Amino acid sequence: MKILFVCTGNTCRSPLAQGLATHYLPESFEISSSGISAYEGQPVSENAVQALKEKKIDIRNNKAVKLHEKLLRDADYVFAMTKKHEHYLVNAYPEFRSKITRLGDFVGCNKDISDPWGGSLDDYKDCAKELEEMLLILAEKLDKSTENSWR
Repeated sequence: MKILFVCTGNTCRSPLAQGLATHYLPESFEISSSGISAYEGQPVSENAVQALKEKKIDIRNNKAVKLHEKLLRDADYVFAMTKKHEHYLVNAYPEFRSKITRLGDFVGCNKDISDPWGGSLDDYKDCAKELEEMLLILAEKLDKSTENSWR
């Protein structure tokens, strides 16, 4: 199963989600991330790297990927970080509407993931914690048996 996380610049929220999902979901899941307005190849925010370091999740080699049609076509699920991202994706790529949703809606939290960009390390840690809580729910929703398959 292929999961794509989408945010704005692919340097904060979606790489955090990708790192956490790769850590928690079974290896059979292919996890990627991209940004609607990403600058291709830009490094992940240093605060994002530090926010996951205590969990021993290393995202320092991740580079920003600009969203393109093939990423959407190949994904089984496309999780937007905000309603604004979801709205953009559905309008720009209506043919993929059925696989696009805001992560918060999919897991029943009905909220956006706030953008820590430019914030303190604590802001990034808060974002990572919020994502982690949602990803634990996501794992259950996608496959009830993932509990026994986690690393």
